[in-house]
Amino acid sequence: MRNYLRNPRGSMSKKRSAMTASILPMLIPFASGFVLRSPVATPGAPFAHRAESTAGTGTTPPVRLSPILSEIKPSKTVEVFGMVKQLESEGVSVTSLCVGEPDFDPPQVILDATVEAVTSLGMTRYTAVAGTIELRRAISGDLAKRKGTEYDPVSEIVVSNGAKQSVYQALLATVGPGDEVIVPAPYWPSYLEMVR
Repeated sequence: MRNYLRNPRGSMSKKRSAMTASILPMLIPFASGFVLRSPVATPGAPFAHRAESTAGTGTTPPVRLSPILSEIKPSKTVEVFGMVKQLESEGVSVTSLCVGEPDFDPPQVILDATVEAVTSLGMTRYTAVAGTIELRRAISGDLAKRKGTEYDPVSEIVVSNGAKQSVYQALLATVGPGDEVIVPAPYWPSYLEMVR
């Protein structure tokens, strides 16, 4: 499938590719020493991967994964995004419309604050699972200012990796087998898989 739109900002893609190429060698020592190969899954059958050592030390016994994984259909959004990234790595300029990501960089003040947080303030460690209290207080204040709503940053605000993570965790916590779930359209394709 090679239907894509050319990105008029091709130079930005090249900058990001160059940055990725320079960062990846630094990350490789921290990566796992094993690669899990994708199996040919048969619904309802035991699900196993063969783990191969990337260090050339041979193979390990099969890694058994949850049968639930064989029931999950791959996300088309993730599939298309992977194709976009592959094309970009090949030097093709692509305008991606698949993951809801803005086509502009964050404001400079945000970038500067991020650099300061990492380099000067040492904010490079794990945070509380719900996010730092400072960030949750800032979110609470922003919601009060912009929307006139009041939320307790300690007990009513959680910072997540994104909306899909929050929706999935909410479903896991509140929905059981046989429950009816209404998914209003339009929706991300993965929402139906989350409900299943």
